[in-house]
Amino acid sequence: MKIVLLLLWSSQLLAQTKQPNVVFILADDLGINALGCYGNEYVETPNIDKLAEEGMRFTNGYSNDPTCAPSRASIMTGQYVPRHKIYRVSDRFKSDEKTLKHMRFLPPENNRPDGKTVGLSLEQIILPEAFNQNNYTSAGFGKWHLGSKKLGMDQQGFSEAIETKGHYQFKSFPQQDDILENEYNADYTTQKGIDFMKRQVANHQPFFLYMPYYLVHKPLEPKPETFAYFKEKYQMEDEVTNVLAMIKNLDESVGDLLNAIKELGIEEETIVVFTSDNGHYKTDNGMFNKPYRGYKGNTLEGGIRVPYIFKYPKAISPSTVSELPIIHVDIYPTLIGLSGNNLPKEQVIDGVDISSELKGDKHVLKDRILVWQYTNYSRYKPKTKTFNSEWVNVIQYKGYKMTEYVESGKKILFNLNEDPFEEREISHTSTEIIKELTVLLENWKKETSSEQPKENSKFINQ
Repeated sequence: MKIVLLLLWSSQLLAQTKQPNVVFILADDLGINALGCYGNEYVETPNIDKLAEEGMRFTNGYSNDPTCAPSRASIMTGQYVPRHKIYRVSDRFKSDEKTLKHMRFLPPENNRPDGKTVGLSLEQIILPEAFNQNNYTSAGFGKWHLGSKKLGMDQQGFSEAIETKGHYQFKSFPQQDDILENEYNADYTTQKGIDFMKRQVANHQPFFLYMPYYLVHKPLEPKPETFAYFKEKYQMEDEVTNVLAMIKNLDESVGDLLNAIKELGIEEETIVVFTSDNGHYKTDNGMFNKPYRGYKGNTLEGGIRVPYIFKYPKAISPSTVSELPIIHVDIYPTLIGLSGNNLPKEQVIDGVDISSELKGDKHVLKDRILVWQYTNYSRYKPKTKTFNSEWVNVIQYKGYKMTEYVESGKKILFNLNEDPFEEREISHTSTEIIKELTVLLENWKKETSSEQPKENSKFINQ
């Protein structure tokens, strides 16, 4: 009898201490208003909406950058841009003479660990490696965009990794020989993710699965039958119809993952997170960013606001909503903390573990400071003497959002508490707030070893 009780006690203790699995789903260019659960009446996202019903949805979620490579680097490292030093997707200004000669300053150089390729240093302990240190097996299938070849996903701590790019006739690295003719990228990577989960469950091995989908990034290539469905339903212009169809295709893949988790019997012991890398790209009607101004490539709210959904039945109450500001650097410490694991001591982490918020302890990060450093110069316009985008530093604190334009030193201010859609600029009536935010921003620059602007020798003052 004592032996039986001992065995029961041991099995219960094992169940209580079992490490949860983690499935992290990252959409590409999905705007804050691109899901049904965030208020869009035209999209069809039943699977993602159900995920939100079963967990917690954040209404003040942000990306660390309005473009993908810097934001993805922040996700993987838990660090702000000046630390991981992936500042831009590319340096187009270097080959644009008109833009280059009107830049007063040169932005910091992108990180090139091998002297040539932009990417994350292999010395960084990125998210899968942090899980590996806690006896997990990690895998990633989809878009990487943080370095190629020797800096590719298969070199960064994933035991299994396939990078993909495109939708139809998509590219893969390492090159795969099992891709079917005319196979859709999202279908292929989803099946790879499911197969990985099946193997880990069979081996009783906790896992971290990273699913960075290429959807809904351009080119606008949904499945033809999904496009036809929305075209008949709404009779909208092709651009919007394509995006609606691609969002539905993304939702179908997310549904396949969630169904597999349920069928494998691991739903209760699996953390699922869904978010996007940055705001939506510009469309004619702006449907996927509204009611916010801006879009991918700028730091107005529409360019940096993204959806966040967390599900973990053991810790997160269903159908909960949080107004707490959350940003990409928080994902690293939160996933490690929520899963009951340890952060690597040698990795500097700028993000905050919001596990207590997820578990119901509200207002744990009241009045937190969020900062963006966007150094992308592009397309100087002689008539207006402005850039399409330029180096800005942005700080948000207590609902106030200040943007510092490095070229001119100009600062603008919005009160998001009263003006969440950035329609009324108030710097001229809020000098004390500008001073306070400037001090906080300068402190952040020092803390993160932010590089100072360098004079551009090719600058022509005219």
